[in-house]
Amino acid sequence: MYPKKIALFMHGIEAGVFTRLGAALIRGFRQMGISDCDLIVLNATSEEKSWYPDINIVSLNVKHATYALLPLARYLRDYNPDVIFPMPWYFNVIAIWARRLAGASTKVIMTEHNVISLEASIEHRNQLKLRYLPLVMRYSYPFGHGVIGVAQDVLTDLVEQVKVSPHIPMTVIPNTVDIEQIQRLAHEPISHPWFDQAQAPVILTVARLAKQKRLDILIRAFSQVLKTMEARLLILGKGPLRTDLESLCQELQIDQFVSMPGYVPNPYGFMARCRVFVLTSAWEGCPIALQEAFACGAATIVPDSPGGAKDLVDYGKYGMVVPAGDPKILAEAMVKMLQQPDLQQHYRQRALQRSHDFQSLTICKQYLDFYEAVCS
Repeated sequence: MYPKKIALFMHGIEAGVFTRLGAALIRGFRQMGISDCDLIVLNATSEEKSWYPDINIVSLNVKHATYALLPLARYLRDYNPDVIFPMPWYFNVIAIWARRLAGASTKVIMTEHNVISLEASIEHRNQLKLRYLPLVMRYSYPFGHGVIGVAQDVLTDLVEQVKVSPHIPMTVIPNTVDIEQIQRLAHEPISHPWFDQAQAPVILTVARLAKQKRLDILIRAFSQVLKTMEARLLILGKGPLRTDLESLCQELQIDQFVSMPGYVPNPYGFMARCRVFVLTSAWEGCPIALQEAFACGAATIVPDSPGGAKDLVDYGKYGMVVPAGDPKILAEAMVKMLQQPDLQQHYRQRALQRSHDFQSLTICKQYLDFYEAVCS
């Protein structure tokens, strides 16, 4: 039996991909007849809530996840949803202990969106709370009721590296994306001189400027592309490595061919108009940017690194796959894609075909079927 009341728990309205994912899931649940759904966040102003007028947003009114335990416990005690889906990893731990503190009957189905051992040891190695959180996860997760991983590598890492008990019910469900909204927004005009007619082909990535994304590999590969043909590289996103990446472009003397305008609220027009969309991450969960690029009909190139990127392209069926961390092979793949219009068109068509696998109703049904299995 499907739940009557569902809660999702995440950081905040400004949380980017998680906010979009949460909103898409709630809309999907509602289409399936479950109207009582709450999106719980740490803090949200009235203005932020107005950005999602169709979503019931519950603010815990705290500034940091560390302080969310008691407010979430009060919410679970007062409203007692049938199930709560926290995201990402540290919110899983909070939800588990909040439920126990509240004495609620709510099922806690955790969601994992990244390769946690790498995320903790590399991306967050200087943040002690996050670096040692996998140890807390190891001993907390058995008190939850199930785990949804966005890729098989995510669950494998959870069991083999984080040492979470393999006896917890687990399943793989990819992220959902709002295909109709993405395709509508993709038709809106974009403002960038490189997309005028008769300009050089544009290579695009949308990523946080962080260690995980290995944008240095992309920049070095792009510098080799320029030795063969004219092209441009557009990097949409913000993050702590911006200065380092700008310095690398200057060092390689390609800064005039690389644009990093920062975060763009609507990247879909760029995805629809680029010649090739590229990811170079050292690891990924289920990269929503790649799923969104599929919905825009972008030809894609991804690495074979740990995580779900290679799964999303089905190992070459829906996009090209290259060895991770090799600028030379990546450059050759980008040149091949740029110089062969038929190959581009082939992968554009395959991308649109693949995007339908991530329709909200399809993914929401998988969530609810797993909930039923956990309850049985």
